[in-house]
Amino acid sequence: MPPSIVLLTQVFPPAVGGSGVLLDNVYRRLTDIDVTVVVDRETCRVDSSVDRANLRLVPARIDPAQWGLFDPRGWRGHVKLARLLRRLAHERPAIVHCGRAQPEGIAAMAARLLPGGPKFVFWAHGEEITTANSSGQFKSARRGVYRRAAGAIANCHHTARMVANEGVNPEKIAVVYPGVDSARFRPIPGGGPLRQKLAPGGELLLLTVGRLQTRKGHDLVLRALGQINQAGPSVRYIIVGNGVERERLEQMTRDLGLGGVVHFAGEVPEADLSSYFAACDVFVMPNRVDGPDFEGFGIVFLEAAAAGLPTIGGRNGGVPEAIGDGETGMLVSGTDIDELAETIDQYRRSPELRNRFGAAGRERVLHDFTWEAASLRLRTFHELIASEP
Repeated sequence: MPPSIVLLTQVFPPAVGGSGVLLDNVYRRLTDIDVTVVVDRETCRVDSSVDRANLRLVPARIDPAQWGLFDPRGWRGHVKLARLLRRLAHERPAIVHCGRAQPEGIAAMAARLLPGGPKFVFWAHGEEITTANSSGQFKSARRGVYRRAAGAIANCHHTARMVANEGVNPEKIAVVYPGVDSARFRPIPGGGPLRQKLAPGGELLLLTVGRLQTRKGHDLVLRALGQINQAGPSVRYIIVGNGVERERLEQMTRDLGLGGVVHFAGEVPEADLSSYFAACDVFVMPNRVDGPDFEGFGIVFLEAAAAGLPTIGGRNGGVPEAIGDGETGMLVSGTDIDELAETIDQYRRSPELRNRFGAAGRERVLHDFTWEAASLRLRTFHELIASEP
């Protein structure tokens, strides 16, 4: 029997974030391993009425400002968490899994340095590595975590290469792709009742799901629609999510005269999200690199594929691993309006192309991107780390 796991993460449902979805789905499937999840009490309310399968949740304070090493107030928080991790690991012999190298990994590193401190591994998602490189203090903290960790778990090969380039032994890095609930995200013949509401004239219906951030490329889609719809509103666009870009995107929609074809749905309840995928024809998120920020992988591309949608994504970050270019979707630069407009128009002109890519995308998800497969890869890596001295 492998040792228990103490997972330390600030991002965990109901907190919004793809990494939280990943951690929740992977660890809840380790049914034969005791898993204790230390969560941030400010972002994840521990409700005993919520079924967490085999997961035991412990609330703590995981301050997102506590990234560095040189702030005494930050260190107090890290040490407090470190003592909690050591206590939990001693209750049932455990390895600590960190949702990120920072700030969670700093507390795990501190716990490791205490007498009898547990081994720890960390998850790497990609964008947090470049963010840490923007600060000498953050970079130093990350190097300390990487040096003392027993291993790393990357969400894709692109991220794994980034971690290896920072000095982690490639043999100590496991790639665990996110998965998708293919029973929940699935095609619905006719698109369901939501489609009739969103595209009453049978227009091509585009969808983007995610936080409204510059790197997601919502603005590029709007500008592309301004070109495509010059001859008439043949394409409609649904934006699910909120964020700092919303006001600017809404103003751009008005300036481009797209008020009648673009719908801002805002945050959608988790239970209703799959109906938006089922209602639409194409998933589009032409992500681009925005300073240190980029798309580490993109679970939403897999959710779209599971729903039978062809996809459009940016040719950067981990997205080329989420989309089979020319097989399940198409990759674009994320900066070229004409290229994106032509790509969308290819889908508009060819239902056969949409159907072929959509069917191939769902088949790829069923074969390569299940939560059960992700959980098995994680379990194998956990056992490997446990077997080492």
